[in-house]
Amino acid sequence: MKKILQCFIIFIALFGLFSCKVDEEPKPETPTGRQHASYYVPEVPLIEDAHIVYMNWDGFAYYYFDELVRREVNNSMPTLQKILSEGVSFANLRTTLPSITNPCQNMILSGSTSAITKNVYRYYNIKTNTVVQQQRENANKTIGDVAVEAGMSVASVSQYLLETVLSQGKPNTYYIKPDNTLPSVVARGSEKFSDGFARLEQLTRLLTGEKVNTGTKIIQNVPLPQFTALYIDDIDAVGHNEASHYGYQKAVTEEQRIDNVIALLKDLDQKLGAFIEACKAKGVYDQLTFFLTTDHGMTPFGLRSSDDDSDYGTSKVGELKAFLKRYNSSYEFEFVDPDNQPKSGTTVVGVGANLNLQLTWKKGITDEELARLKTELEKEYYVGKVMTRKELEEIGYMSGAADMIVTPADRYCFSKQPLAIYMVRAQHDSLLDSANLIYGAIWGKGIKKNYRYEEAAYNYDFGVTMAAALGLVIPNANGIVLDVFDRK
Repeated sequence: MKKILQCFIIFIALFGLFSCKVDEEPKPETPTGRQHASYYVPEVPLIEDAHIVYMNWDGFAYYYFDELVRREVNNSMPTLQKILSEGVSFANLRTTLPSITNPCQNMILSGSTSAITKNVYRYYNIKTNTVVQQQRENANKTIGDVAVEAGMSVASVSQYLLETVLSQGKPNTYYIKPDNTLPSVVARGSEKFSDGFARLEQLTRLLTGEKVNTGTKIIQNVPLPQFTALYIDDIDAVGHNEASHYGYQKAVTEEQRIDNVIALLKDLDQKLGAFIEACKAKGVYDQLTFFLTTDHGMTPFGLRSSDDDSDYGTSKVGELKAFLKRYNSSYEFEFVDPDNQPKSGTTVVGVGANLNLQLTWKKGITDEELARLKTELEKEYYVGKVMTRKELEEIGYMSGAADMIVTPADRYCFSKQPLAIYMVRAQHDSLLDSANLIYGAIWGKGIKKNYRYEEAAYNYDFGVTMAAALGLVIPNANGIVLDVFDRK
C-alpha cells in the first residue's frame, strides 16, 4: 500500500510539472517585441479546414477608400465597406519602408520586414561602393513556398512573386494569367485587357469550378485551393498618373487624378461584389477566409495643375545638398544612380526613387551625429519626416541599407533631376500617411465579425496570420499573428 501511495504521489508531481510546462510555454516573440495573438500555437491551424483567399490591390491608400465612401451620395454602400461589418477592419493598418511594390509584396508573402527578406529595392552597398538595384529577390520563403512544401493545393491569379513556385508542375498548384478571350472581358474593350476585372473574373471561375484557361492549360472543377492569391495593379498604375492605363486617360489636374482612381475603385468594388455573390450561389462562400490589403498607398507630388504657381514642381535635392554642406563642410553629397559608383570626393551618397532619399556616409557616422542632424533637417520646410539608422533597425529595415532616410514634405520630391517640372504625379516611397496608411480587411470563415482592430498593424502581419490559419510557419518571419480569429 505504501509503495502504491508513493507511486501515486510521484505520478501527480510529474503530471503537475508537465501541465505547468504546457500552460506556461512561452509564445513566440517577434524581433520588434510585438506579441502574437495569445492563442496562437505554431503548426496548429487556427481555422479548421481553412481555404485562404488573399487579395492584394496594389496602391490602395486608405484616403482613397474614405473618398469612395464619401462620394456615395445615393446611400449605396460599397462592397469594400460592407465587408468590414462581416469581419475585421483596421483603424491603423500600415505598410513599412521601403514602401515600394516588389519589396512590399515580398514582405507580405513572407510575413517579414526587409531585415529578413533583404530587399529594399535600391541601396548603396558600402562594401562594393556601388548602388544596387534589386528586382524580385527575397532571402526568405513565402507562404506559397511553405504551403507547396506542405503538400497543400495552392493557386495564384497574377500574383507574380508566386509564379516560379507554382510553375514547376507540382500537383494541385496553379499559376493563372488573365484570359482576354472571355466574352465578359472582350466586351470591356482591349484597353482594359488584363485589368483587375479580368483577374477577378479568373478568380471567380477558379473558385466556382468553371473552366479556366490558365495561360498554359485548361482546368475545370478544381477543388477549392487551400491558399489562393490574387494580385491587381490597376490602382497603382492609374494612381501614379505617369501615363494612361486600363482605359483611364492621364489626368491633367490632381482632382482628375482622384476622379480616375475613384471611378476605377467603383468598378473593382462592383466586380468584388459580383465575385462574392457568385461564391455564395455556388455554395463555397462560407468555406472561404478572405484577406484583402495592399502593398502601399500613394503620395501626390508636384504641381496640382498647369495653373499651379507654387514651387512643388521641382525637386528639392539641391536644397538638401546645400543644407548638408552648411551643416558640415565635409559633407559632399552626390545622388548616385543604380549600378553606378560615387565620385572619389563624395562623402554622403544619396539613393532614391523620387520621394524618399536614403543617405549613407562612406566613412561612417555615429548615432549621436545622426540624431543631431535629424533635429536640424526636420526644421527645413521641404522635409517631412526623417528616420535615423537606429530607428530604421527598430522597424525592421535591412541592416546596412542606409544611415538615414529623409521623406520630403507634402507635395515635394527628391528627384535627381533638379530642373525637371513635375505635375499631377504620385509615388509611394514615403513616410507620409498618404503612402503609409492603407486599406485592409479580413473576413469569412473563422474570423471575428464586426470587429475594429484598434492597435497598430502592418500588412506584412497578414502573411504570418494567413500562415497561422493554415497551420503553417513561415521561417524567420518577424510579423505577428493578428488577433482576428473567432475563438468562441
